[in-house]
Amino acid sequence: MSALLRHPASFLAVCGLFSAVLGSQLVGGSYGSAPQPGLYLVLTGVWFGLVAGYGVWRFGHASAASAVTVVLTTWVAWEAAVNVAIQIDGGWYPEAMPGFLKGYSAGFVAGAVGAAITWAGAAIAVPSLRGKLAFGSIVVAGALLGLLLPATNYYDGGAVLLVPWQATIAGLLGFNMVPSSGRRRRSSVTLPSGG
Repeated sequence: MSALLRHPASFLAVCGLFSAVLGSQLVGGSYGSAPQPGLYLVLTGVWFGLVAGYGVWRFGHASAASAVTVVLTTWVAWEAAVNVAIQIDGGWYPEAMPGFLKGYSAGFVAGAVGAAITWAGAAIAVPSLRGKLAFGSIVVAGALLGLLLPATNYYDGGAVLLVPWQATIAGLLGFNMVPSSGRRRRSSVTLPSGG
């Protein structure tokens, strides 16, 4: 099990899971009144920013200054995603689409926005994240998992969205921080059998 957690993708996915649980419990203050733009659930973005920043520093071999920049960029990604979701769900064109579609549209777009900004902040510091596959996989995963946004109204808080979203995005960041030659080399290694 410890060997699995040494891989950037697995390690960051687990860290993303923990940050999501923490972020759904310790959300921090909100400075704004929906549907107006503002800063919402401030600490939730900070927790995930710490995961992304640590991953960039540890596995992307970036400087401490780059890691801090990624923390801040990831927090901005969170705030942008929340504000986009609020605007689509209630601020922009309130009667433009049926209510059930607004929640899914808000989640899809917000998930993509949050993932894209998080990716951009990390890609500035880590060259292996700059490829089309890294960008596409992270943004598409963010958008698709954003479709869980309406479920937060029916279940206990944001964990139903945050846990899969943050674990997946963090895992994909870690996966794409390993050069493709390293992924091939590691995938060809066989594990010893035993019990």
